[in-house]
Amino acid sequence: MNWKTIFNPFEKFDEKHILALGILFFIINIFGCFYSGMSNDSIFHLSMPDEEQSILEVIKVNSLSYIFAIIVLLILAKLINKRARVIDIINTVLISQIPLIITMPMMGLPFYKAALSRVARGEGNPANLEILDLTIVAVGACATLPLLVYSFVLYFNGFKTATNVKKWQHIVAFAVVSFLITMISQALF
Repeated sequence: MNWKTIFNPFEKFDEKHILALGILFFIINIFGCFYSGMSNDSIFHLSMPDEEQSILEVIKVNSLSYIFAIIVLLILAKLINKRARVIDIINTVLISQIPLIITMPMMGLPFYKAALSRVARGEGNPANLEILDLTIVAVGACATLPLLVYSFVLYFNGFKTATNVKKWQHIVAFAVVSFLITMISQALF
């Protein structure tokens, strides 16, 4: 295995194997969200709902956000390349979320959630912030950032492979649509 395979597994592996792995991690994502008390309300975004959620609520929100992303990306993919396949778009969304799923156990740690909550509450008055809380949140952010970047790389490479994107206009359209997917999904779900 080389670096190209790590950053673009869509070219190397069979789409059925990628789909199976994506579905497995989607199921892990549901339990990870339930354990950590988070909600995957859009691709690339995890939120902490105010009240505890049932496993059915987690399944609903996660499924709807993934389905929304798949449908919108599929429409864009078909506009760019009529031969783009549904399975490739599904794989793009599912596989690109795996690095973020890896961060969930850290986000579910009680001391991390408490520090994050205290930092969020003290946002308006920096004098109220504790150094330890800031350190915990900063370390968490530093650990999460490379995985978030890797997730974006998988997302772009999967879409690029599915649609054979070459024009800069298509890349810009992909970036704008991806941003809109994230924002609209957060508002809806």
